[in-house]
Amino acid sequence: METYYQRFNEVLKYIHFHLDEKLDLDKLASIAFVSKHHFHRLIKAYLGEPLGVYISRIKVETGAKLLKYSNTTILEIAYKIGYETPTSFNKSFKKQFGVTPTQFRKNPNHSFETIKSNTKKIIFDLTQQTKTIQPILVLSNQSKGLIDLIDKTEVWEDLMKFAKQKHLLNSQSNLYGITWDDPSITSKQYIRYDACISIEQEIKHSRFVIKKIAGGKYMCFTYKGDYKYLGDVYDQIFREYILSKKVFLREEVLFDQYLNDKNTTENDELLTMIYIPIQ
Repeated sequence: METYYQRFNEVLKYIHFHLDEKLDLDKLASIAFVSKHHFHRLIKAYLGEPLGVYISRIKVETGAKLLKYSNTTILEIAYKIGYETPTSFNKSFKKQFGVTPTQFRKNPNHSFETIKSNTKKIIFDLTQQTKTIQPILVLSNQSKGLIDLIDKTEVWEDLMKFAKQKHLLNSQSNLYGITWDDPSITSKQYIRYDACISIEQEIKHSRFVIKKIAGGKYMCFTYKGDYKYLGDVYDQIFREYILSKKVFLREEVLFDQYLNDKNTTENDELLTMIYIPIQ
């Protein structure tokens, strides 16, 4: 069986030979034999950066090599690596190298090295286990826009208010969150998030959506800490557990379970269980 590394190498090879084309997400995901839903997180973990950032960087670096090792004009180079105008190429090039393409070509000793970030990555202490669960019936409320504070947004307030009015909350109730989009890829205002409360049976005449979180096998990670780091936690999980251990995903959504109450718990004591659907 091919590994993710082998599949993604094919994706990168395709990108390198098609820089002058508009790269289609469906096409790239199909080359990797990965669902579009999981593709961005997996390729980001593999590359160490978002796919869009990688493609932009590779375009500029390819342009730099053509400037140094060929006599191709700047206009031709811009079109060859997928820029619609030389102005766009100039702008991207200067942002990455600090000089214009013309200045770069005149200075053969210019370094190709880009500035490396000095930001230290946080390593999270995660507890991992594998679970097989039954489908979970939930009442859900979806919002569009990045959710920073899980308990202070209208999406949760409206849902909790309704649940209390209908006496849906009891000692068996669980709170779940489904983030459909990767915040490092999708613009903040378009990110879709589902706030979910588990329910025992379907409810009639509700303005909220009733759905089922899929049952099956999940790799689960317990994270202790502030919700604001969840994106970084996901990156660590995909980098260290999914890719490196050759774990393959099912085409179901990832979701979080909030294990304690944000209103009565300090941020660094919050507990979240992250569910990753695996084969």
